[in-house]
Amino acid sequence: MPRQEEILVLYGSQTGNSEQAAIDLAEKAPAKLSNDEVAVTARHMQLDDFLEIERAKWPRLVVIVTSSYGVGQAPLGCYKFRAMCDEIGKRKLSGMLDGVSYAMCGLGDSKYTTFFQNPSAINAGLLAAGAWRAGLLGKADASGEGEDEQGKVIQRWVDTHWSKLARVLAEDPPEPEKLQDAQKKTLELCEEIFDDFAPPKKGFGGALSIVVPVVLAVVAGAFFSGKLDFLLKSEEEQA
Repeated sequence: MPRQEEILVLYGSQTGNSEQAAIDLAEKAPAKLSNDEVAVTARHMQLDDFLEIERAKWPRLVVIVTSSYGVGQAPLGCYKFRAMCDEIGKRKLSGMLDGVSYAMCGLGDSKYTTFFQNPSAINAGLLAAGAWRAGLLGKADASGEGEDEQGKVIQRWVDTHWSKLARVLAEDPPEPEKLQDAQKKTLELCEEIFDDFAPPKKGFGGALSIVVPVVLAVVAGAFFSGKLDFLLKSEEEQA
């Protein structure tokens, strides 16, 4: 029976180009990467959703497609992930993402002096954290023409990376503890640098499941006790 592998395709997108590329890649990945040994599934989501909703649960392989916005800033859905990568570089947090592999294609516009700054910063942060990059860093230019037109560059990058992604998935998976440690360290860093990145409330569901029935029981008891007293008094008065 084939080994089950899930990859995540993460994106940051201001105008929708990176998002569409991520969607296309995630849709094609199962057919392109599955074989007799490995059954691949894929999901796409924003980079910040990976941190906040997915709680940084790193798979062994992620694919990242993101652009720059403004003066080299992160686009929509990428603010926290970019800030995290910047912080990794400042603190030199080597080993934080041991066991994680990634492939990355960046988008930008060479008309601007800050061309490719956001993808470069994210790539640098991931490498500094110990993640391993599969293949070359893709560079798609919105001002490119002919064979260098942005869409064509993205497609060539994708076409040349299927084999590289397949090689990563063909290797023995990293120890589960490595990916769990990567998740733990990522969450700890995010909780430290973002005021609105609160950890989930542990045990809240369990406590609530106990408190609610107790409250209902008390209310019901008070209600029926009061009703019983009323009936008894009524009977006494009638007697």
